[in-house]
Parts: sequence; structure tokens; C-alpha cells
Amino acid sequence: MHYIVEYEFAAIFLSLAVIFSFFRRKTVNTRLTNGFLFLIVIVILSAVVDLSAIYVNENPYEFPLWFAYFTNTLYYFLSIIFPLAFYSCVKYSITSNFTRSKFKVLRYFTPITIGELLVVTSPWTHAIFYFDEARVFHKSYAYLSIFIVFGIYYLSAIYKIILYRKEVTVGQRVTVYFYSVACIVAIVIQTLKPSLIVMGFVSAVSTMMMFLSLVNPTNYVDKEMGSLNLKAFRDVADQEIFRDKPFRVIGIQIVGIRFLNETIGLENKAELLKNLYILLQKACGKHRLYRVSGSRMFVIIPDDGEIQQHIVENVHTVFGNSIRMGDFRISLTERIALFRYPDDAGSVHDIEELMHATLLSVIDEEPGTIVKVDKNILVKKNRELAILQVMKKAVRRGDFYVVYQPIYSFESGRFTTAEALVRLENDELGEVSPEEFIPIAERNGMILQIGEFVFETVCRFILHHKIWEKGIEYIHVNLSVIQCMQENLADQLFRIMDLYNLDYRYINLEVTESAAVASSETLMENMNRLIDRNMKFSLDDFGTGFSNTATLIKYPFHSIKLDKSMVWNAMHNEKAETVLRNTIEMVKLLHMEIVAEGAETPEQVEKLKEMGADYVQGFYYSKPITRDDFLELLNDTQRRK
Repeated sequence: MHYIVEYEFAAIFLSLAVIFSFFRRKTVNTRLTNGFLFLIVIVILSAVVDLSAIYVNENPYEFPLWFAYFTNTLYYFLSIIFPLAFYSCVKYSITSNFTRSKFKVLRYFTPITIGELLVVTSPWTHAIFYFDEARVFHKSYAYLSIFIVFGIYYLSAIYKIILYRKEVTVGQRVTVYFYSVACIVAIVIQTLKPSLIVMGFVSAVSTMMMFLSLVNPTNYVDKEMGSLNLKAFRDVADQEIFRDKPFRVIGIQIVGIRFLNETIGLENKAELLKNLYILLQKACGKHRLYRVSGSRMFVIIPDDGEIQQHIVENVHTVFGNSIRMGDFRISLTERIALFRYPDDAGSVHDIEELMHATLLSVIDEEPGTIVKVDKNILVKKNRELAILQVMKKAVRRGDFYVVYQPIYSFESGRFTTAEALVRLENDELGEVSPEEFIPIAERNGMILQIGEFVFETVCRFILHHKIWEKGIEYIHVNLSVIQCMQENLADQLFRIMDLYNLDYRYINLEVTESAAVASSETLMENMNRLIDRNMKFSLDDFGTGFSNTATLIKYPFHSIKLDKSMVWNAMHNEKAETVLRNTIEMVKLLHMEIVAEGAETPEQVEKLKEMGADYVQGFYYSKPITRDDFLELLNDTQRRK
């Protein structure tokens, strides 16, 4: 048979062009780039060995029979490796952080192991190919097993791309789909016309597409600065973690970059950043510099304290000198964070989170500040994430609930009001403190949903149990800063109360001074509308660092709640007692009622009464209790009365 081998020559030349470009532009050493290098070498070797095997098969008597078996065995051996190498490149282009259980390793290597066993034993078993007595080459009964192995790995690559489709580009998907279809076409062509050798050419074209879409070195370059980018850092860090050897990361926070556009212009900023990169890369020596954000750079180094110290000193020197830009000089400052794997974190994501949080925490420190990362930051962030996930489902699952802390009236000699407080309890996390979940809810926009839940729960409770008949005049409900900033706050509250046909006078809304300052005009408008319908407002946490008498004058508060710290300090400090006494007197002169928080002893209660407080709230009377316990407390009070 006369073989048409021009496509194999084309495959060799195309692959050599790709490998030349690869070595000329390769920037990082990762599992993907190493896998791709292995892949392209396999393509070239397969094409060369295939040409050799074809020549031997066409001239059987010019070579010993053992050599003919050897060349054909080597060709099929290399051919079966290619789909495995292709699949590995696809997998590592998505992420190199795949878990490697024994089952996965077995599943990964079983098809190629079976295929290679059939190939290497063919000189004796004739499973894949054989030569007859006339030394004519023939394909044998198990020849199709080669294509089955091909199919397993190509389908696995397609499956990975589909499974991680949100993490891959269109180019990556097209490369995998194109190669899979092209291989099927090539198999059909060579089956129908065995003399036309096209598999090598299809492999070379697919490898070129993979180089352009998956391995392209420009994917690793920060276009503005010229350094390696975040993707490069992630891939290299993944590679280091895969090797499971200790290494270090130096994080550099460059302070002042964000203002460069305004001071020197966009074009000058680009030139400055390139000059800065050259200086910093020189300071890092042979260790690569990665720009992971606009003002943050990382350096990966071996686990060597001397190298770390040397680079840190060099970086200090760079920032200690101003950078010349034309006729003027620019001065930037730096903060540095130090990380060590595996002591501080065990994944690339955790490294990024830890370094980001650490550098952010020292951005206002002195220039040149060096800190070691605190892995407790990750524990805190992971807990915050867990709490956030719980909160997203908490209202529906009933993890949120409302408790009530009774407020005692000196004038009436009984409980006349209470404060509604939200609580969170989950099977996995247990009881989560409001001091912990409220700030998380405020940062993530969930506080509006929580606030609405609390308000509706209180309205339902008031109406269902007719608490006015039990001596309760109204319930205090806290408003968050974000709620106070809502222009339609009044309408939202009216809608809920109207839904339950509830008299507006049964609600007293508590606002902190920080919320009042943050939402000044909006809050004032909403307060006036709500007060017109007989609702009341209290200024919460008065006596903390935010307290300002201007707030008392500006806003129409019905009562002032004295913070527990103000009450406690007054019990053992004469100056604090004088401040508390005069504060109560001043508020009373402004015709506002006083609620003192934090009363825990009889002595505190007596002193607050003597000073002129109207109401007392604290553990002396009751801690926050459930709805049923609160109702039982009111019933007991009525029975005693």
C-alpha cells in the first residue's frame, strides 16, 4: 500500500512552529505549561515515528522484522499517550487543584494502561497489528481499542468543559469541541481510506489551537504594568501546593497608585508603573513578581528566611527613592505582608484572602510596615461566610426569632414597655450573637429583610395577644442604619401595620445617633410622617462616643435610652455620676423620657430612680426572654397586682 504522508510532514512543521513560539514566549512554569510541552513533544515524536514506520512497512525486506515491530509498536504507544496528555491539559486549564483519590487515579490511568498493554504485547499476541509471512502489515482484532481509548479521554475532556463551563472561555470550549469532532472525522477518513494519514495533522492543528486558547502566554501578562498577573500567580501557586513543599509569599501593597490618574495623567501613570515594575523585579532577583490587583503585588519565593529578608530590604530601597517622571519625581509608599505555606493557609484562595485582608488592615500604617499574616483572619472570614449562608435561609427555616426584654416604669411600678430583639440560632452554628450577625447582615444587604421580619413579627405578636390589655403601652423596635436611609421607610411600616390593622401607637422605633447622622434628611421626613400617625421614636445608645446634644435638639425623639456603659461608669466614678445626673436633668428639661439600660443590681436601680430616670431596662428585672416567657411574666405581674 502506498501511503500519502504529506499531512504528517505538515504536522511536524506546524508543531515545530508552535514549540518555537512556546519557548520564545513562555512565562510561567505550571502543570498546564509542562503538560502542554509534553503534549507537543508527543505530537512531533508520533509524526516522526509514524513516517519511519510507514517507510519500514513499505520496504519490509530492507529492515529486520524485529525493527518493523519496534517502530510500529513505538508509534501506537505514543499515539495512545496523546489523548491522555490532551485531557490533562484541558483539566489543568480549568484548575490544577483537583483532588486525587485512589479511585480517581485508577479511573484516570486504567484506559491508557489497557491500551498500552495491548500495544506493547502485539509483537507476540498480534492484538493491534501483525506482519504476515510476506511481511505485509495488517491491523488486528483489537485495533479499534486504540480509538476507544481516544474516545474515553476526549469525552472526559468534553465532560470537564461542560461541568466547568462557567470557568472557561469560549475559546477553550471551541478548542475541545473542535478537536473531538476533528478526531472523529480523521478516524472515519483513515478507516475508509487507510492510505491517507491525517491523524497527526489533526493533532498538530488542535495543539496549535490549544496553545492559542489555553496556554497562550499573553494570558499571564498584566497589560498595564508588564508583569505577570493574577492568573499566573494562581497557576504557579497551585503548582507549588501540588508539590507540597513549603514556600513563602511576600505581599506588597503600593500606597498612592489610585491617585496617579489625577496627578500625572493616564499615559504618565502607565510609564511610571512599567518603570516601577522594572525596579521591583530587579529587587526580587530571579523570583517572579505578580500584579494581583491595581495596587497589590505578590512574590513567590522558596522557604528561605534570608531570601525573604533580602527581597524585603530591596523593596524598601525601591520605595525609599522617588521615581523620575520627566521633569518631576513621584514618591510612593509600601506596606508588606509575609506568608508561609502550609503554616498559614493550604489553598490559593485562602492565600489571596489572607494576604488581601492583612494588607488592607495595615494600609494606614507607617510606610514600610511589615506584618506576618494572621491565619485567624481566615477563621473569621469563613465563619462570616457560614453565618451569611445561614442567614440567607434563616427566615424561611425559622432560624431567626424575636425575644423581648421588659422595661420597668418607676411611675407605674410595673412593666409597661419592652424591647424586641432579633436572635439567630442554627443547628450547625448554634446560637449566633447579634453583635456578630447584625454587622454581617448590614454589609451584605440582608439587614432590610431581617428588619422587616422583626417588625412584622412584633406587629403580629401585639395584635394576636392584645398586649395592651396586659399593661404594655408599646414595643420598642430597632431600626438599622440602612433602614433609616430608605426613602420609603414610612410606607413600608404603614403597609405592614395596616396588614394587621394595628394601631400605630403600639410601636416605638429606636434609632442610633450614627443612623441619624447617616440619613439626616431622609430620616427626618420619615419620622415626621410616622409621628403624625402616633408612632414614637427613641434615641438609642446615648452616652457612647457618638453622643451629641445637637441630635437631641434636631430630631423629635419621645425618649432617650442611656447606654449601659454610661450607667455602669456612674456607679463607681464621681465624674461619670455627675455627667449622668446632669444628662438626665437636661433630657427631662427637653420634655423627653429617660430609659436607663444595663441595670443589674438593686443599688443601680435605686440610684437611677433617685436621679430621675423614668424607665429601667436590665438583667435586674429580666434578660431578653421568649415570647411565651414574656407573656407568662406579664400574666404573673397581673395576678400579683
